[in-house]
Amino acid sequence: MTRRDLVDDVLSASDEPPGPLTDESAAAATDETDIPPESSDDDLLDALGDDVSRGVLLACNRAPMTAEELAESCEVSESTIYRRLETLSGLGLVERTQRVDAPSKTCYETVVDGLSIHLGDSLRVEAGPSNYVVDAMRTLLTAIDVQQLAYDREQNSVDVRFRLAPHLLDSLVELYVRDTSSREK
Repeated sequence: MTRRDLVDDVLSASDEPPGPLTDESAAAATDETDIPPESSDDDLLDALGDDVSRGVLLACNRAPMTAEELAESCEVSESTIYRRLETLSGLGLVERTQRVDAPSKTCYETVVDGLSIHLGDSLRVEAGPSNYVVDAMRTLLTAIDVQQLAYDREQNSVDVRFRLAPHLLDSLVELYVRDTSSREK
């Protein structure tokens, strides 16, 4: 049985009890910012690889902006901004809106909180805020060899037994001591 099979088996048996990692409101928030199914991961990465597109996303994340304001902020022509806005809008990353102080002008705002890029058997891009706890657990699971995983529903606790290389054990103990000390202060 592989690590992934073991984790999937435990998680499917637990029926995902409510808690910080299975909060339904977080799942609902992610669904609201899903990337349209017709967009491909390659299209997203191409857009993010463009300096102007990244500038537009960052500027529109602070406040809704007009194409003219974006052109000035990104130091490019308005026609370049409109091309990037069309691409970003098609990918579901920005949308048209209006500001209270300029109701007659079309503005644009970033509509995703973040993007996560996951590497594995394939490359996957997900819209929505990155959950640092889940990301940390994903990183941990790729670095360790899980031998046993058990979930106690009544205690809402997980017991994990894993194999760890000696040099990683030293790092784990050091981090644990440091984090425990900082929480006690």
